Amino acid sequence: MIVNSDDDNMSKQALLEDVPQENPPSYDYATDAGSPRPKDSIPHKGPDNQPLIVPNIAGPSYTSQPLQTAPPTVYNYINPVTGERVVSLLPPGHPEMICLQAGAHIPHTQYGLLGILAAVFWFPLGIGLCLLDKRVRCKRCGLLIEEGLCS
Repeated sequence: MIVNSDDDNMSKQALLEDVPQENPPSYDYATDAGSPRPKDSIPHKGPDNQPLIVPNIAGPSYTSQPLQTAPPTVYNYINPVTGERVVSLLPPGHPEMICLQAGAHIPHTQYGLLGILAAVFWFPLGIGLCLLDKRVRCKRCGLLIEEGLCS
């Protein structure tokens, strides 16, 4: 088999002339941007300048609130113990406001299980532990007056 080396050299030179040696090829050359692209397979049904997103004709979907809301009712009380003025949003029939108007809470003490067990098993020192493990609440309004250690 006889190979002509001149034809081989000419084809290599033709390839090297198309691509510059110092820089990488341009984007257009590398991606064949000059070649025609195939048409989209989905036909357009309107003018080309029509937006792809259909505008919302119905308007926004949020609910509008009234322009003005009624201001909250503010109640003024006088603390019978200190004599200072108390401003509150709670009505006069609310249990916390009844306690404020009366000037005192009605305490209700509950002892914890650990305090009771300590009082039974370690009698002299356990009573002190039982007094530490208690919870005091107001019977009328449910306010936590004193919280024990083990709660």
